[in-house]
Amino acid sequence: MELLKEAIENLSSQVAGLCIGQTPALDKMIETLDKIEAISSNLNAATLKTVAGAYKSYVKRMDSREITTTSPLEQGLTLLNALVKHLEKGADFIFDISDVLEILDSSFFENNLSPSAPQSKSIESKDIGLTENLETSIETPSNLEPLKLSPQLQNLTALEISAEDLQILSDFVSEAEDNLDTIEVELMELEQDPLNHEIINNIFRPFHTIKGVSGFLDLKKINKLSHSTENFLDCVRNGDFIINDIATDAILESVDLLKKLLANVKESLQNKVKPDDSNIDIEPLRVKLQQLPPLLAKDSKEPVGKILIRKGIIDDDTLDDVLEEQSRTGKRIGEILLESELVDSNDIASALMEQTGQKKYGSSSSSSTQVKVNTNKLDDLVDYAGELVIAQSMLKQQASKDPSLYQSINQLEQIVSNIQRIAMSMRMIPIHSTFTKMIRLTRDLAKKSKKDVVLEMSGEETEIDRNVVDALYEPMVHMIRNAVDHGIEKAQERINAGKPAQGTIYLRAYHKGGSIVIEIEDDGKGLDKERIFEKAVAAGLTKKEASLTDSQIFDFIIAPGFSTASTITDISGRGVGMDVVKDGIEKFRGNLDISSKKGAGTCFTISLPLTLAIIDGMLIRIGKERYVIPTISIKRSFRPDKKDCFTLKGKGEMIKERNELIPLIRMKQICNVDNDAISPWEGLVVVVESKEEKRGLFVDELLGKDEYVIKSLGGSLKNIIGFSGGAILADGKVGLILDMHGIFELAASV
Repeated sequence: MELLKEAIENLSSQVAGLCIGQTPALDKMIETLDKIEAISSNLNAATLKTVAGAYKSYVKRMDSREITTTSPLEQGLTLLNALVKHLEKGADFIFDISDVLEILDSSFFENNLSPSAPQSKSIESKDIGLTENLETSIETPSNLEPLKLSPQLQNLTALEISAEDLQILSDFVSEAEDNLDTIEVELMELEQDPLNHEIINNIFRPFHTIKGVSGFLDLKKINKLSHSTENFLDCVRNGDFIINDIATDAILESVDLLKKLLANVKESLQNKVKPDDSNIDIEPLRVKLQQLPPLLAKDSKEPVGKILIRKGIIDDDTLDDVLEEQSRTGKRIGEILLESELVDSNDIASALMEQTGQKKYGSSSSSSTQVKVNTNKLDDLVDYAGELVIAQSMLKQQASKDPSLYQSINQLEQIVSNIQRIAMSMRMIPIHSTFTKMIRLTRDLAKKSKKDVVLEMSGEETEIDRNVVDALYEPMVHMIRNAVDHGIEKAQERINAGKPAQGTIYLRAYHKGGSIVIEIEDDGKGLDKERIFEKAVAAGLTKKEASLTDSQIFDFIIAPGFSTASTITDISGRGVGMDVVKDGIEKFRGNLDISSKKGAGTCFTISLPLTLAIIDGMLIRIGKERYVIPTISIKRSFRPDKKDCFTLKGKGEMIKERNELIPLIRMKQICNVDNDAISPWEGLVVVVESKEEKRGLFVDELLGKDEYVIKSLGGSLKNIIGFSGGAILADGKVGLILDMHGIFELAASV
């Protein structure tokens, strides 16, 4: 048994490290599976041997480049682990494993089916390693050893559940959640191209996988609902109807309900109790999925004329005139409207796309093959790479007096730099997954608010630290909600303003310096600067006589509880949200800038560091203390002339910098650190910028630019304004990293 467990552990490692197209890696997997088959024969474990054989068949097809999908390998591993663990325990509970074996290989059925096995509707499965006309519902053959799962897995109780069973269920939930996220993305693409059979199959397969694995794990409601959705999609694959808004809504409803069921299983696993889904009713949706196909016949489309009326492009009288002409001439409605110049060709094209369920949601590209790695291990690797950089810097400083070590130290520095770069790149992932979630959000919000809104994306392959990607989700949700609810106008209002009836939200990502920039822009009515200022004065946030820039006025909408909405909707308008956006962004050393033009739209610009582990900074000295200023905040440094230094009443010390007076900040004002130099012209001034505001920081010396590994200041100091962390310097001492936005706030308050 130990040899069997060791072999499956080796197989798990081989799957985790697999890259598509690597023949040697696949050959090693086949060798391991041969070993598992041989051990299974010695143990008289027929089912285990059959599963290993089906698994091997799938790997061989990958080796011959017939298939490239890796998901069945992970599902097969779940089944192999379950078989081994419960073979070891000798439990006597039986589950249907045919669906999982079907995912791996059809030869299982050809070699082992009894003549009395029930037949059912065939499916085309060549993309997942199955032959055509494969049965979708087959009983486990009687001549095979039944799958034995532990009583703990069959009857989860508050008393006991084994760690192995917990892991099996946990793996399934994690994989199923990933599959459902993939389905949402594919559905949005399918709305653009409803006849694309490849996308339809890409949606069908995850439901099929969830159905199969949930069946042998005895998760009945998940199994039933995924099976019903699979049948619904099978009707699409057979051409019974074309995907449209109604069909998409039904599938998304199924995705949401499955996520709810999976969340219930996850919560039960944490509490080690039996999942209780009695309060989740799946039957209304299952009935809906059964009744919809006949109603979604190919000819059940909304007429183009009705679509144009709904979008406010023509009125009822115009349509009546066009229909009358159509009865005389036999021409198409669109043709008549174009000839009479009543509508633009783009409007006709948009209506035809909507009639077939197509909508433009921006470009998308297929995801590259990725290997799953435990995130804790990845974080540890990055941390140790950072420690290696610090140790190398210390060694370099200590060895600077010994020329014989110079070459070796330089070589070490290059190796350490490469290790650090690779470790950091492993934690970088495309922002694509977060962006694509906004497609679903935009679609749902547009329907709820009865507006015609399209989302256009660019730069979704831009890479960013995975922790920052997670942090971006909530701020982006709030801003998309505000854009749809408050920014984009109703169709008729837009037409009256000379705009297209369809509103557009632009979602962009790109690198700029050492930061990633996310822009969320809409072409709506824009922010009302005067109204915002009035509300801010009424709320006591500013004085009526204050002279503020547009950017400073727009920043008031970020204040907690601030809202200019005249009505509260179930989407937004309660004055909460934007302060959450600000806190979420600043938590990761980011900035939020707002620009807007009344009647033309609003743009929210989020700037975040590419990584949370390393910062590109300038080391400065002020008196006996050393600080790190992020280079992205630095505009220039200079030694001012005496004639360019002023003291203004009510404004304090000012420095003339390129014909502009900017306030001077002394660290003595903030943390009681004295400069060696007394007057600005005796030291240096570093011009720093935050949120379009510039200040001059009075320093004694610039010590050099470098990359610094960011260290947390600890729980008791993490919320101190003006400092975002610490860095271990080459001599082993700590230098504080300045948060310039916080420094500006502190300087303004003294």
